[in-house]
Amino acid sequence: MTAMLGPAWTVKPDTPDDTGRQPLAVETVIGAHAAALLPGVITTTPHARYLALHARLAVEAQHRGWTSKADLGRFHALVRRAEVVLGAVSVAHGDADDGHWLRAGSFGVHGVNTIRPELHRQQTIDVGRTADVYSRVRGGYLQTYSGIEAVLGLTDGARIPAPGPAADVERLAALDEALNVAERDKPLSVADLDALRHLCVCAVGDAPDGACVRGAYFAGSGGSGAVGAHRRSATLLVGALTEEHVDGESVDMAMDRWCCFRRGLSDLVGEDVHAHALVWRGALLRNWSVWAWRLIWARLVSPLSSTGTLEHAVAEFVRTLPNATVREVLIDGLPSVVDDIGTPLPVEHDLYDEVPDDGDWTVLGMLQLLAVGARRLEHLDPAARRAFADEASDDLGPGYVASWLTRNADRRLAEAVADLAKELFHRAESVSRQKMQWTRYGLRLPTRLRRVGDQWRLEGREGRGAVSLRLPTFTNVMQQLGVLGYDGTIWHPGRYAVEVTS
Repeated sequence: MTAMLGPAWTVKPDTPDDTGRQPLAVETVIGAHAAALLPGVITTTPHARYLALHARLAVEAQHRGWTSKADLGRFHALVRRAEVVLGAVSVAHGDADDGHWLRAGSFGVHGVNTIRPELHRQQTIDVGRTADVYSRVRGGYLQTYSGIEAVLGLTDGARIPAPGPAADVERLAALDEALNVAERDKPLSVADLDALRHLCVCAVGDAPDGACVRGAYFAGSGGSGAVGAHRRSATLLVGALTEEHVDGESVDMAMDRWCCFRRGLSDLVGEDVHAHALVWRGALLRNWSVWAWRLIWARLVSPLSSTGTLEHAVAEFVRTLPNATVREVLIDGLPSVVDDIGTPLPVEHDLYDEVPDDGDWTVLGMLQLLAVGARRLEHLDPAARRAFADEASDDLGPGYVASWLTRNADRRLAEAVADLAKELFHRAESVSRQKMQWTRYGLRLPTRLRRVGDQWRLEGREGRGAVSLRLPTFTNVMQQLGVLGYDGTIWHPGRYAVEVTS
């Protein structure tokens, strides 16, 4: 029997712990698609009013002549205090309800875990004291949003940002009061915060600064490519969510149904938006394959949480597979992936529906998910196929899976998958070596797998969730800006949707 080498890069027992995120490095393609399709959000920027606030702060810094390194501390202090005011007003308004969550969305404001307990305990907010502790980053959440604000043209993204071409000073003046309150020493009572509810994150849609942010997304100077991508993606998102009750399932599933599986989509959205929808189709379908690899790796290494050998982990992984060939199960055994006119069928959703409520996929289900992706290579439109296949990167894409299926078609499934599992351990080793770096503690090698004598232990749990295409964040921003509306049950076009979809 050939000895399995395994990830021997973790032999040093005092190697600093590392989360080992993306151990198979299959996620890069999804990040690239998200950046191209939704350049004006990342997963950690769900609030439109912070975009406006930071643009207003950039205007203030320019007005005060803050440009030097010596000014940076003063600027950061004002940023932190202003963000606390915005957060405290929003927390207080959310506690009072008043339809807040229907307009604000499902994401809590930044610093909520510090602001809410303080407000509930004291019934006041000391802005200065809270500003010292609500974030560990000197500039608060400015750094989180700064790249997006530069893309949108709201600021130039500098450490002390200057206003960008999309920063409408007159409209941003709606936030003057937030800055004035931020510099007061007197704590803010619940009554004070209630009087400032027009500064809540949920109120941005109808405010002048909200119009400024909508303009940056859909009509501004953030670059024609970004503006076009936002308009087309927002149009698709409105179509995908209208009359939908998206609660227990994700926004991504609704976009799947609209962009991937909807018959006659081109007639519904028009030629230009349909071309964009095909790119979304490729990205959304590829994300199922990426998710399959993440599920596979998490299941493969899970037996090592109790310490064991790699051989044992592989044997446990293939234990429940049927006694059949790869061809019988993963080639001939697959359902059709398109209908009679070539529209993709929701095979991935059918597989997902078979998963128990605890989310515990079977190993066979994970493999079928990969095989469905490989089968789709033969049936996608050219534009969708380019986004789906992305053959330029070595990331276990659908082409890799198709080749693996061809090579192993006549082998017993368990035997072929066992060899694949061993290859994944070797790949994880290679990925970790490529990421290694020296730190003050020594060599840092990102992995959760640790050698314990001649055995291995998994420290923590590997990530098994799907990779984000930024759709929940974009949905939240569009909800706040009034492009999308939600009545507590179903979604509908918001009061400003016509600005985007017309």
